[in-house]
Amino acid sequence: MERDNQLGIIILAAGKASRMGKPKALLAYKNHSFLLNTVHLAQSVNPKATITVLGHYFEQMSAYCKQYDIPYVLNAEYEKGMSTSIRCGLHQLLCQFPSLNKILILLADQPKIDPTHLSKMMYNLDNEPVKMVCTSYSGTYGVPAIFKQDYFNDLLSLEGEKGAKDLIQKQVSCKQNTVLCEEGHIDIDTPDDYNQLIQREKYSL
Repeated sequence: MERDNQLGIIILAAGKASRMGKPKALLAYKNHSFLLNTVHLAQSVNPKATITVLGHYFEQMSAYCKQYDIPYVLNAEYEKGMSTSIRCGLHQLLCQFPSLNKILILLADQPKIDPTHLSKMMYNLDNEPVKMVCTSYSGTYGVPAIFKQDYFNDLLSLEGEKGAKDLIQKQVSCKQNTVLCEEGHIDIDTPDDYNQLIQREKYSL
């Protein structure tokens, strides 16, 4: 696959993980960490650039990123909500690569999102008359989501805990806007969530 020189990817990994009690992005999953798996996922669509936004556990997370050569940036305002991490990541990417005109937002703890899902999203964005494509699951819409440049100012103006959720909900207008991932709702917030995920993986082998 050719590099998409217009695509940038933001991986969100700045949260406190207060219910987990440790950085959940570094938990082991399928021989790697959630974060490294997400980085590999991002690379599957061959973007121009990827940035991981860090906040809480910065020393531990940044050391890990350096070990695996993962580009990162510190969001000093991460406690104000996910929206600040989106703004921080987008600002960093556009400063380094001003020619980007598509931004994909990923979470570091959605283990059931796979390269096929991202490829379908990219296909819809590039081949349908839409300017945003998001993921549908459990009767709602959310990330991963990819936005064309038309929405960059909206992303840079986000506020609050919900990140891009409200923006996504407002912009869904047709089936081409969404790609279904039935297990996309699975994220890892607590030790029980993590243990259940690992057990399910064992039984599915």
